[in-house]
Amino acid sequence: MTRKIKTALQLGALTAAALAGTSAQALDFGGYFRAGPQTQSANGYARNCYDLAQAGLLNAGHYRLGNECNTGGEFMLSQGMKLNNVDAKMNLMVDSWSAGATPNSTGGVGVAILSAELKGIDILPNATFFAGKVRERRQDVHILDHFFTDMSGVGAGFKGQSIGAGELGLGFYRGDTGANTGLSRFNVEVQNIALGADNALGVVVTAVSGKDAGQKNGNALSVRWSAKFSGLDNTVWAQTSKGTAGLNSNFNAGAGSDDTKWRLVETINGQSGKLGGQAVAVVGSSKDAGVKTDVMSLGGRLSYGFTQNFKLVSELGVMSAKANGTSSKLTKFTIAPTLSTGPEFWARPELRAYVTTAKWNNAANAAAGATGLTGNGDNKTTGTSYGVQVEWWF
Repeated sequence: MTRKIKTALQLGALTAAALAGTSAQALDFGGYFRAGPQTQSANGYARNCYDLAQAGLLNAGHYRLGNECNTGGEFMLSQGMKLNNVDAKMNLMVDSWSAGATPNSTGGVGVAILSAELKGIDILPNATFFAGKVRERRQDVHILDHFFTDMSGVGAGFKGQSIGAGELGLGFYRGDTGANTGLSRFNVEVQNIALGADNALGVVVTAVSGKDAGQKNGNALSVRWSAKFSGLDNTVWAQTSKGTAGLNSNFNAGAGSDDTKWRLVETINGQSGKLGGQAVAVVGSSKDAGVKTDVMSLGGRLSYGFTQNFKLVSELGVMSAKANGTSSKLTKFTIAPTLSTGPEFWARPELRAYVTTAKWNNAANAAAGATGLTGNGDNKTTGTSYGVQVEWWF
């Protein structure tokens, strides 16, 4: 056992013991993990993901089924208690990820969340006040493994205060690691604006100050519309950002004052009998250091439950990115016979055996750099992966 893992386990055990000793409500435990072996179709291939380098500018690619480069998980302990008519809660999340971890993790082993919440404060009784290292309003498209709104960070503020037209939230965050060090961020949000007939709107305004870090300032706007129709859940994001503010309402450290991005995202989810799935479309454009990149991504995942515990899952993703007159293209397809605790699309845990195949062009290799899209510098334009994976949230 490595020293980091041992330290994390000791921290979790000590925290659990301390929380169990309080006069409080039940201790909540939850989390997420994924793991499993993977091999490639040619000798010498490292564990590999198929994705366009430029798609990362707008997080418009990386269809994740049978296409994840890491193993790991995140495990949350929460303890709520009633103190003088105030609902108080403390939160601790420890996460551990292998090399190539997601942007939303700490990498390696670390503390992802360490925060406190208070609700029922007399001056704003509907609001939830928070402070610490937090993950706030993370709204994702699952098949892309990306949070399109992610106001995480070290910060403080409140959320959920009713203002008639919706729920108000304010947050202040301070960058304390890596390129974010010294940046300050303000988020103002109005969520759950009722539009009638199962329609709702959410708006987040972001302002970033780079003064203390010697970086540029930035600003961003994110609008999210959600609706239900014909048994389907539909969500659309319209987002724009400039400078050191990110499209996801977070930081975009190191960006120039003239760097801009915009993105439109639509995702649809549904379950009808044995058939369920999620589809997504992304278009957007990024201007970084004077280079303009236009990105498009379209894909979906379907599952069909043959029995209560066996379903067949497949995923197809197509993406392109055009910069400096050159267009990179990638198509990725996965098929995965799957064991599960239920036949529905969202039923977890899932134990999958999968085959993933991908095809791309030479421009995609060139954009990825000297090692190319495979990471081996072999100039191949096709690849196949095989593996078994467990995915579980609880």
